[in-house]
Amino acid sequence: MAKSATESTTKAATKRANAKTSKADKEDKPKRAPSAYNLFVQAHMKEWKEAHPGAPIKEAMSEIAVMWREAPENPNRGKEPKPRKPKAVAGAPKASRKKKQTPPPSSDAENTGDASDE
Repeated sequence: MAKSATESTTKAATKRANAKTSKADKEDKPKRAPSAYNLFVQAHMKEWKEAHPGAPIKEAMSEIAVMWREAPENPNRGKEPKPRKPKAVAGAPKASRKKKQTPPPSSDAENTGDASDE
């Protein structure tokens, strides 16, 4: 079946409505100030790279994160970390969704079943 004119107009309108903001809009927006953790990493990354040339960045981040836990700049120092939620198993149904309930069998179905048993 051929598309009607209203479908294409609707799709075009939807694309425009869902379009991302332009680059001009992003340039006007001020940048967010770096967090205490960001500043800590910036300060310690240079030192770590000089001490460990050629080491992977992943290793640097893990060591700097350990230093951050006990750093005086850390506002959460000495507090217990928040408990993590357990990961959902792939393929398992989500608890928030409700299953559709099947309607109870009609009285006609019961009568039909009783008649065939006799």
